[in-house]
Amino acid sequence: MTDSDRIDWRIQGAVYACGALNHSMGMMVAVIMPLWLLELDASAFIIGIALGARHFLPLFLSIHGGALMDRFGTRRIMLWFALISAAVPILFPAMPWIWAVIALQMIVGLADTMGWSGAQAMIGQIMKGSEIYAGRLAFTLRIGHFAGPLLTGAAWDWLGPWGAFGTLSLWGGCAFIASLFLPQVTTAVKTEQRAAKARDLVPRFADYMDAFRLLAIPAVLFVIMVSFVRHSSTSMQNSFYVVYLEGIGISATEIGLLFGASAILGAIGALSTGRLTSYIQPAFFLVLSVVGTIVLMGITPLLGIYAVLMVVIAVRGSCLGFSQVLMISILGRALNPTTQGKGVGLRTTTNRVMNTALPPVVGGIVEIAGLENAFYIVGGIGAALMGLLFIHAWRHHAFRTAEEP
Repeated sequence: MTDSDRIDWRIQGAVYACGALNHSMGMMVAVIMPLWLLELDASAFIIGIALGARHFLPLFLSIHGGALMDRFGTRRIMLWFALISAAVPILFPAMPWIWAVIALQMIVGLADTMGWSGAQAMIGQIMKGSEIYAGRLAFTLRIGHFAGPLLTGAAWDWLGPWGAFGTLSLWGGCAFIASLFLPQVTTAVKTEQRAAKARDLVPRFADYMDAFRLLAIPAVLFVIMVSFVRHSSTSMQNSFYVVYLEGIGISATEIGLLFGASAILGAIGALSTGRLTSYIQPAFFLVLSVVGTIVLMGITPLLGIYAVLMVVIAVRGSCLGFSQVLMISILGRALNPTTQGKGVGLRTTTNRVMNTALPPVVGGIVEIAGLENAFYIVGGIGAALMGLLFIHAWRHHAFRTAEEP
């Protein structure tokens, strides 16, 4: 990285803080929302609906939000959504009704998703998709993942629902303050000179078509497909991995330590990705790291011994850290500054589709083939798909950067 490429630390700090604060809100909600729903005597079915509601609007509006960032400037859109993240959480205890929980969940879910998407877009717009900066963003993200849930959990225990949701609002307020320090992106200056009108807030079919046209860029298609396949192992870890561990006698505390080891190594991996790309071609590195996440999850039933499980999940955590940084970086470099928002929105939409579709698919495989075989099947299919993706991408020069859409 040359001196001319260096970004002021105040700008870096604002981008990293926005990313960490917004992304960790989902984990904070995951701690206190089930507790709040139990307070409201919600059934298991309603709890499932309410927890899933936060993914509903991002599934359909992530591309629209990205288009607004491209049109009016990333900073402006992030400020508005950060204001929502600060104002809405405190309404949960003020409106103790199930329908209100579902509605507010959808709003907060969209707001923090747009904040995280904006931080990723900034990596491409002002940091040129640098693996160094993307690694620092991913590292900061994991600090938020550690601190946020801890704060909201403690607030719930000591101060109850008002204290917990008040903490969440303060967290969103910090995201708003951080957004104030974000720079104006020069590519959006012309459109930022006019105020947004009501009709600008309505999703445009043309924006969605423009986003999907970005798939014509080989590197963009490659990242989207890699993200798609990567979610197969993530879905296993977030669902049946814990079920399997409990079934072989691993305690909840020991399971927590496994996830902690994964998070620590993920942070270290994210921070070291930039230096490692000096020795390994980024796209090839991405393939290796994603194959690692898939295979290391797939071999879980072969491990058995807790110490071995700890080592494997820690190594897998580092692979997750590598791959997250590389996807952000490769996507940022493949797009020009005026399409970063739509590109990130497209990847976010793909992730939300997989978050919705994969759990029941994996559940079906478990029902048919059994739990242990499901690890082998999902891992084998995922690794094979990654191999095919790499061959196709290499033949079609998917690893070139700075292409014009």
